[in-house]
Amino acid sequence: MSSLTSQLQSILSAGHNSFKLVYTAPANQFILPLTKQILVLDSSFNPPHNGHFSLIAKSMNHSRLDDHSMSHTSINSKSVLLLLSVKNADKGVQPAKFEDRLAMMYKMADHISEQLGVACGVGITNCSLFVDKAKEIQNYLAETQSNNLKLTFLLGYDTLIRLLDPKYYVPQKLGDALGSFFSTNDCFVLTRKNTSLSLEDQLSFVGMIKDGQLADVPATWADKIHVVSGDDKNLNVSSSDIRKLIQANETSWTSNTMPKVAEYITSHHPYQ
Repeated sequence: MSSLTSQLQSILSAGHNSFKLVYTAPANQFILPLTKQILVLDSSFNPPHNGHFSLIAKSMNHSRLDDHSMSHTSINSKSVLLLLSVKNADKGVQPAKFEDRLAMMYKMADHISEQLGVACGVGITNCSLFVDKAKEIQNYLAETQSNNLKLTFLLGYDTLIRLLDPKYYVPQKLGDALGSFFSTNDCFVLTRKNTSLSLEDQLSFVGMIKDGQLADVPATWADKIHVVSGDDKNLNVSSSDIRKLIQANETSWTSNTMPKVAEYITSHHPYQ
């Protein structure tokens, strides 16, 4: 845990926006010669669960995310980044210390690499907003890699709505604040059941953007937002439900997360 603590402290004490890659699976492999795209899952990972894994797996099989200028669509053209923000725009510190969450993310990265056959990294950032997170990741890539990589952020529908909420960018206008984000990145979005909007309304959201029906949201952004039906039962798993089961001394929660993550929770007790 000492190395995790020092890495966290370096981010928390930074007087500027920062990103640090702290783990890779396989070891020392994140950006490979064929890598063209990084799938970024930004979450609290409190704890990591099968819903996170299903979102990643579903995004890897979504053809519209492939860069059509590429001469191949190999799975090896994608890498995965699990991103933990230690400073969120609208969330306070939650149960389980950041060190425990990172340790569980390492287990999840191993699982992703083994099960999906892709390189997976774990990163931490002190940025609150997606636009700043993307900028810091791109800055890191520019310093360490020679190729220009596309970032695809993996989101639930509720997170997409927050991304496009103008209140987070005042005094800037939404188009100015997110213009650079959507010029170089895109979003893969899964519908959610636990929302006030119907499935049909969620799936029609991009069409509304394309038709210019949403104030302050440029129609051109429709090409950068891919909304897909979240029909996998694992996609409805939530970290809060798992924590409640753990605190109630139930054991059924173990089927909702990865075996090595479950082993970590039962041996280290981060929620007790």
